[in-house]
Amino acid sequence: MKTIYSILLIALISTVHYGQQTIKGKITDYEGDDAEIILPVENPKIIGSVSENGKFIIQLEDEMASAVTETLEKSNAKSDIRIVNNSVGRAFYCDSDDVVTINGEQMIESVTRRGTFFMGILEDKKMVGKLQLANSSTFVDSYFSFGKKDYVTGYYIDFYYVNEAASVKGICKTKAYTLDMKSTFFYIHDYDIDLKKGWNIVKIEITEVYEDQEGHLRPLKYRMSTLDKLPKDVQYIFTPGDKL
Repeated sequence: MKTIYSILLIALISTVHYGQQTIKGKITDYEGDDAEIILPVENPKIIGSVSENGKFIIQLEDEMASAVTETLEKSNAKSDIRIVNNSVGRAFYCDSDDVVTINGEQMIESVTRRGTFFMGILEDKKMVGKLQLANSSTFVDSYFSFGKKDYVTGYYIDFYYVNEAASVKGICKTKAYTLDMKSTFFYIHDYDIDLKKGWNIVKIEITEVYEDQEGHLRPLKYRMSTLDKLPKDVQYIFTPGDKL
């Protein structure tokens, strides 16, 4: 009995670990040809594939994080403007004792750019479009307009890599002023981040919006959390395009 339990435990651990490294799904309304998922580093890498029926698979490997770091370091060497490597403490920042950060100096890398995977044909140097994991295309359109459109509640998924475990826990309140500077309110960031060594699924969510004095909807409450697996309601959103 003990042997069977041990086998089941190992299988469970392997499944969770595998789930953090491999992403599979189907883009519902994809009408393109076979394509590749490309990591746009200095020497671009194929990290997945998409078939003409929209089924895709992305394999996350440890070396991808190294490739992102190397590209950033080479960009810094060629430019007078230095881009600082992101850390856990900066990625999930809060200047308050209400949030407890462990190993915040640990460097963190993302395999996407603003939550986006890039699709194309590497050999032809051709871009096909973008793939994002989110609860809706409406949320993606609003969130990544960066204030040009009204915000809505919802979430998108990103993938972060760390070499050592780190965590950020707590609710961060940031004081802000209304447009007329007569009243104050608080932006809320709810952190439930528990990063394991390797690739991690991170959910970035707007849980509440407010209407400002000009009638625009803005984010009021955010929640950022790590997940063991993708949410059941996640959608695989494809946007055609030929530019990064």
